[in-house]
Amino acid sequence: MVDLYGLIVLLLALQIVSNEGFTFTKEKVDCFGNPDNGGEPCPTDTEFKEYRSKEYRIQATVNQTINKFLQKRLKPNFSSPHGIVKRADSIGLFRDLLIILDSSGSLGSRYFEIVKQQIGDLLSLFCPLPDAFSSNRRFGYNRVALIQFSSIVKEEFDFDDNRNILEIKAAIKSVPYLGGMTCTGDAFYKAVQMFNTSKGMREGTKHEVLILTDGTANCGKPLSTVLPALHAKATVFALTIGSFPASGNKELASYVSKPTPDHIFAVENFQNLQKLWNLIKAQIGPLNPCIPFDLYKHK
Repeated sequence: MVDLYGLIVLLLALQIVSNEGFTFTKEKVDCFGNPDNGGEPCPTDTEFKEYRSKEYRIQATVNQTINKFLQKRLKPNFSSPHGIVKRADSIGLFRDLLIILDSSGSLGSRYFEIVKQQIGDLLSLFCPLPDAFSSNRRFGYNRVALIQFSSIVKEEFDFDDNRNILEIKAAIKSVPYLGGMTCTGDAFYKAVQMFNTSKGMREGTKHEVLILTDGTANCGKPLSTVLPALHAKATVFALTIGSFPASGNKELASYVSKPTPDHIFAVENFQNLQKLWNLIKAQIGPLNPCIPFDLYKHK
């Protein structure tokens, strides 16, 4: 029989194990049940599910951006001479892309500089590689223009102002921060005017818009008066930064072309935006080649 002293020791040992033992779940979690005695506290079920949910959403946004915007989802046809595809193959058209950059007060000058850097990095991933914007390419190239907006709208450069990705990135870097309100409707009105041959837009290319914004409109033209004309001119994508109420999400969804999930990419904050770019760059490679181009047709 266990004497009284032995029973007390046994009970104390069980208490220590109960208070300081590791917590085990179906997935390994290195945490202490009692963080006061060292180590990190275990996450609650709610916190763990929320973390997994956020990670899933970021990865989903990465996949959307690669497959729907960068368009790196088809294998190239190496059997075609000089990389030229046959008419039966999928064809990637060259693009005239207008970037609409939010420069309002809510963004702030520090994050504005970060966003500019990341836009340049994103454009560097465009197809065909190694420089999708080089005007020296024999068969054709992409073009990009940029406007920024806050309380005013400012045209920074036209589609034919820059001859390669290095010039484009330098032009983006030189864009000054404005500050002010968020007159998104005015920016969309200016965007319609940008899709004109006088601005370097070409016929026979894909006409696209990418708006980067961290908020909904609070000034300017009513969105309902300008969006139909913009959607008739170009395919519209949006990268949104932040969390919004239902009314805000509805407004942001109205910016883009249909189907909405293929054209809107959302992150909750600027930290997740940086994580998004890092994951995109990590996944670009042999598993995500460019869509082949009909180079003779789209000059």
